[in-house]
Order: sequence, then structure tokens, then C-alpha cells
Amino acid sequence: MYYPKSQIKENLQTDGTEYKVQSTGKSYKGYYFQVSNNTRYTGKNPSDKPNNLLSPIDIILETGTNVSPTTTTYWSPGYKFLQKQQGIDVPSAPQSPLQSKPLPNTQDYNTGLFNRYFLYNFTTQKTLEINHITYTQYISQSPSVQIDKYTPVQITWALTGKEKNVSESNYNSIRLVEQNQQLYGFSNYFEKKYNQYYQYNKNENFYSDGKELKYSKDKKPYIGYYHIHPTKGPMVGRQHTMEAHDYLEFAQTGSILNPLTPTIQSGSYEEPYKTITNTFGGY
Repeated sequence: MYYPKSQIKENLQTDGTEYKVQSTGKSYKGYYFQVSNNTRYTGKNPSDKPNNLLSPIDIILETGTNVSPTTTTYWSPGYKFLQKQQGIDVPSAPQSPLQSKPLPNTQDYNTGLFNRYFLYNFTTQKTLEINHITYTQYISQSPSVQIDKYTPVQITWALTGKEKNVSESNYNSIRLVEQNQQLYGFSNYFEKKYNQYYQYNKNENFYSDGKELKYSKDKKPYIGYYHIHPTKGPMVGRQHTMEAHDYLEFAQTGSILNPLTPTIQSGSYEEPYKTITNTFGGY
């Protein structure tokens, strides 16, 4: 497009409440320029691409000073009055979405995966977590929700496995969605907690205070986290890995798992028996 410089107002700005991109219907925040016929385009000037045509947002909304996700949205009195004068009955405006944080259930942990749902606001670049019902309403573009303000997002969240692998998988999923859909700042919602809802296996993430375990080599007390390998027994670390880590053995504490060795003073006895069930294997 070409317009004489004298007919262009450059470097104008909008806060996202005045105009929307006509081709997508999404509100626009940033620089724009205006030509002599009052038409407006994105960009500081015609050389600042892309130059998408803007149109006024025809719905006038008012919100309270509290901008939390639970703030009620409603038509302004002025808009209602103008519409009523034209004989138009203004329906109830869609309410702002409510935040919800569903938790994984037993079936999710059995499969190792959990579907999480979010709404992303392109104007504020903020993310809100929601439940599946609300997500379905936005996907289907229900008139009862604010489809003009939020984009629905689904993430498949890893729950079980090696903690490092789970964190890396969730990190990659978030970054991929953020880049492909241009959801700038979407990853900020997770605050680097990519192992959220993670669950160790039953034979992992135990802790010894130095009285329960000792190193197999030098017999010194072991303080720290350990796991129980199905064939190698207790070993150093929360989980079993391919990297070398020390073997441990239980100290004799007199407990049912670690009985004291019979002596003349203590007398002989039949050693208590207890089976430790290991449902998860290691390397």
C-alpha cells in the first residue's frame, strides 16, 4: 500500500481495548498508523510489516479494578442504553473464566500421563489453568465464554518414570506449544516446576538418617536418599541410574527388617520374616 507521508499518522499506540485485527478478530495491542480515510493498520508505519487492517472493538466492556480471573465482566450502562434505543435486547455478557487446577487420579498415574488445560490471553500474555469442561466450551466456541479474549491450550503432562526424563519431557512440551502457537510467556506459568505432580515408584525416594543403612564397602553409616533395587538391594540415590552409585546394606537395629544377631545374652530366636514387594525394576 502507498500513502503520501502527509496523509499518515505514524507511531500511534493502542492498549488492546480499542481495536482488533479484522482478519482474525483478536484484540490488538501495540503500534499502529492511521491514514487519511481513518483506516488503521498494524505497525508504526507502512514500512513496519505486517500491516494488518484494524477495526474497532464493537463490544464495550467494563471490568472492576480487580483483574483476577474471577472478576465479573459486563456490558457498560452506556452501551446498554444505546442498544435499547435501537430496540436491541442485549443478552448477558459471557463471564470471565474461573481458574481450576484438577489433580491427576490413579488412572493417570497408571498410564503415566495427565491432560492439563489452559487459557492464554494474547493481550495480557497471561495464562490461566482450567478444567476439561471449560476447555471444551472454548474449543467449541460456546457463546457463554469469552472466546474473543482467550485461546484454549492442551498439554499432555508426564507423571512417572525417571524424574530427569519427566522434567525434560514436560519442558519440551511447553516450549513446543509456546513457539508453535506464539504464546509468548506461556512457560512463565509453570515457574520451572516441570516435575509437578511427579510420583516416585514404590521402591524409590527413601531416606536414611544414618541409623538404618551403612555403606557395603567401609560399613560407615549412610545419611541420605536411597532406593531398593529388586536384585541389588538398597543403593545410594533417590532412583536407580546408569551412573555408578554405591551399594548399601541395612544396619542391625532390631527392627523386623533388620534384626539383631542372636547372642548368648539375647538368646536364640527365629528371625522374623517379611517380604518386600518390588513392583518396579531398575537397570
